[in-house]
Amino acid sequence: MKISNIPTDYLLIKAFNESELCDFAIINTTIEWKEIQKERLNSVKAFENDDSFKWLNYNDEAVDFYRYSNDSYPEIQKWLCGDSVLFIETNEEELKNLKGIDFKLSSYQIQVFSNGNAVYSCFEKNLGDEFWTSEFSLKELTN
Repeated sequence: MKISNIPTDYLLIKAFNESELCDFAIINTTIEWKEIQKERLNSVKAFENDDSFKWLNYNDEAVDFYRYSNDSYPEIQKWLCGDSVLFIETNEEELKNLKGIDFKLSSYQIQVFSNGNAVYSCFEKNLGDEFWTSEFSLKELTN
């Protein structure tokens, strides 16, 4: 796993949880994902001058949430110190070695704002504890 200066299919992003059970997420930004996000950005354009508009909410499971680990890729914590969003070169095998969240997560969603930004979130299935990413620019990712 390493940082990429060019867009890849994997976006590393800071993530949060009120109980501090989450540190980062990885979004799978495939070509198909980008096309879907372009459509969603077009949908929010109708609200760009509406100050009372918050976001459009979509079901979207293209994200996984993780914890920092000294055993698997401890450099991730350093990578995210200055930036909240980075492209990474990785593969399924490396992703399996990351420390995942120990809870069953459900209700994965993406909130798309009229300014072209977005946030991913999901909930712990039994307690309803929320997990979410930093806000990021869909406009930049889909250009």
